[in-house]
Formats: sequence, structure tokens, C-alpha cells
Amino acid sequence: MAAGSPELTLALLLTIAVLLALLAGTAAAWLGSLDGATRPAAVLRGGAAFAATLTVCAAFLSVLWR
Repeated sequence: MAAGSPELTLALLLTIAVLLALLAGTAAAWLGSLDGATRPAAVLRGGAAFAATLTVCAAFLSVLWR
């Protein structure tokens, strides 16, 4: 792959999207546990935030990549 190839750029953008979603999910789970939620409820909240963030990022990238 060349340094400026579109595949490499897309892979980098997807990696950033996954890391952003991971950060959002972790923050949501941590805030949920601080709120007094049980551990399973906090993990469920974090998973929902991860999935929602990743969905929004993927939709944004699909529109941007056209």
C-alpha cells in the first residue's frame, strides 16, 4: 500500500471511530457506576453507549467517504 492510499486512510478513520466509541462506552459505564447502578447495569449502559457511538461514527464515515 502506498502512503496516501484510500484503504489506509479508511482503516485509520475506522480505528479512530472504534477508539472513540470505546472511550464513550468506558466513560458511560464509569459514570453509571458512580451514579449507583449495579455492575451489570453499568456494563450494559457502557455497551449501549459504545454501540450508539460506533453506529453514528460509521454512518458519518459512510456519508463522508462517498
